[in-house]
Parts: sequence; structure tokens; C-alpha cells
Amino acid sequence: MDFSLPGDLLELQAEAREVGLAAAAVAATIDATWMVGFARPFALELAKRRWLGMTWPVEAGGGGRPAIERLIVFEQLISVGAPVAAAWFADRQMGPTLLQFGTPEQQRTYLPGILEGTSSWAIGMSEPDAGSNVAGIRTRAERE
Repeated sequence: MDFSLPGDLLELQAEAREVGLAAAAVAATIDATWMVGFARPFALELAKRRWLGMTWPVEAGGGGRPAIERLIVFEQLISVGAPVAAAWFADRQMGPTLLQFGTPEQQRTYLPGILEGTSSWAIGMSEPDAGSNVAGIRTRAERE
């Protein structure tokens, strides 16, 4: 099996890496995490390049592109420390959630801002007795 990327995806990969490196070079902060920096200008750059909503349906304003393209772009951006936090949850989680479960009014209200890079969202996750700290989950066994 050949796992190499075809030429058009290699070009997209190189472009995303170049854009990410340029953004990381001027980012206000570099954190020791996979999601660094909150930079509205970079979210606007992602929107300009139509890298927000890449896989969303065209009818909803998205790019209708294959998931592999989004994976390639954001893998490169994250790997070089680009400040993706201003757009990450909106693009990756809230937009798709609104597309699947939101009312038409909610979609009209919130999706354009996500696609324009002007709307930021956050999520909260919770596991019993651990909050969003998955490493804090405990298990136990009982002999029966």
C-alpha cells in the first residue's frame, strides 16, 4: 500500500506549513501545548484562505472538501505552533454540531461568523470525578 500523498495534497501541505510558520513567528505567546495562541488576525487569515469550514457542505457556506485536506492543513498548522485557538473549536466542533443538530435559525446566526473567523467558541467536557482531566479517571475491580 502506498501512503504517499498525491501532488495536489503535497502542495496544500507545503502551503499550510508555510502559512503556519509565518503565523507562529509573530505569535504573541508560545505555549507548551498542541493548541497555542489566540490570534484573531490568524483566524481571519484562515477564513480568507477558506480553511475554516473546509469539509462543511457547500450549501452551508463550507468548502465541501474531503476530510483529508482539513487534516493536512491543521496537522501542519499545529505542528509548527500556529496560533489556531481563536478558530479551532468553532471550526472543528461547534460548526459541525450546528450543522447536524442546530435549527435553521441557529445555523443562519452562527455559521457565518465561524466561516469568517470572527466567532470563537469554547467547549466543556466532563467525566465523572475527573472534569476534563481524562488522566484523572479512576478505575477499580471487584473480585466476584
